[in-house]
Amino acid sequence: MVVKTKSVITACNITKKVAEREILNNVSFEIQSQKLVALIGPNGAGKTSLIKILLGLDVNYSGSVSIAKTERIQYVPQLQTNDQSNLPISVEEYFRIGLTPLYRQSSKPTDNLDDALQHVGIKAKILNQSFHSLSGGERQRVAIARALLSDPTIMILDEPFASVDYHSRSFLYTLLRHLQQTHKITLLLVSHDIDSVLPISDSVLCLNKTLHHGCHPADFASANGLATRTVHHHY
Repeated sequence: MVVKTKSVITACNITKKVAEREILNNVSFEIQSQKLVALIGPNGAGKTSLIKILLGLDVNYSGSVSIAKTERIQYVPQLQTNDQSNLPISVEEYFRIGLTPLYRQSSKPTDNLDDALQHVGIKAKILNQSFHSLSGGERQRVAIARALLSDPTIMILDEPFASVDYHSRSFLYTLLRHLQQTHKITLLLVSHDIDSVLPISDSVLCLNKTLHHGCHPADFASANGLATRTVHHHY
């Protein structure tokens, strides 16, 4: 007997315009529980607008979005390595930003940090280190660890492989699969870097204002760069 996986995010006929400019046109899809889904498309495709709608940050659109009632979403934004503000904070202080209510619920907040860091393969001694002294890969892992503090069932990650070297990228591949398979978290990876997300994705949403959905990484798995041309064919 085939057991049907439930949908945790359902978008139906999402259309968004700014003035007379169309940003999204009739976008519909479902994301199944505990799947790793890639949302790919070129710059200006509407990825950011769609994510804001999914997160409930933008309500000025037509269509509908539903999130399963039992789900808890965390968003991991794209990290900027050239942050001009260079705010002098430690890794522990970075964790605490905006999380005061969470820490009031725990008598041992440091233990929570230790556990979160352990999940992403970083030792607790990094807590006293300057956040801006970390490499791109370390920052990304710390950002994911911070998101894990609220025990999410869905994580949306914006360009998680940007500004990350090859070694760190390989570790992130393993980490994301671990979160999906061991912690049963549904993952949505937003990227314009097709080569980074296809190898680890269960399904792919190809966006350029409109959506070609239902595609699978195997559909693009051809040699000599044909994968990229196949994806662009759907735009």
